Amino acid sequence: MIKRTFSSVFSAAVIISALLLSACAASTPTLSPEQIMTSIAQTVEVDFTRTAIARPTDTPTPLPTPTNTPLPPTATFPPTNTPAAGATATTAPGGRDAGVWVSSNPADNSNIAAGLPFDVVLTLMNTGTTTWTTGYAIKFVSGDKLGAPDTIYMPYEVPPTKTVTFTMKFTAPAAAGKVRGDWAIVNALGTAFSPFYFEYNIVTP
Repeated sequence: MIKRTFSSVFSAAVIISALLLSACAASTPTLSPEQIMTSIAQTVEVDFTRTAIARPTDTPTPLPTPTNTPLPPTATFPPTNTPAAGATATTAPGGRDAGVWVSSNPADNSNIAAGLPFDVVLTLMNTGTTTWTTGYAIKFVSGDKLGAPDTIYMPYEVPPTKTVTFTMKFTAPAAAGKVRGDWAIVNALGTAFSPFYFEYNIVTP
């Protein structure tokens, strides 16, 4: 009696174990190799998608567009107008004589009171290659001398590119009208070059 009961119980346990194993087997079906590869591929694709979403977009930073900055325009200076009454040059021992009239004060065509003395400050420039020594002079040529001497010597030596200033002592004529006196620079040999002139309006009160 006891053997039968034990056998029945053993049989029942075997049957229950088999049923449990069958249930476990049914709930976990065996996958084929093709299904396993497909599953792996899908997993990898999902991982790539997640990585792409998580990573920020690589947008290239545009480089600044080079611009051509214009250079400042070159400054242009107006030419200096140096008045000149003449620049005739002569050949002299050791170089070339030449000069120009720079200015007179009072200026040409100024009104000068008739019959009265007046001073004119004259400036000349040496534009030659010789030095004007004190043997050089300015000499009256023609026209109205206005009481000045015929020849006035250089007060000092004047090298090339330098200027010399004279104070001319004139006396206006008694009659009204325009007066003009022509002069020239002369070298130590008495050769004239570079003519210039004085011209004024003589007026009466």
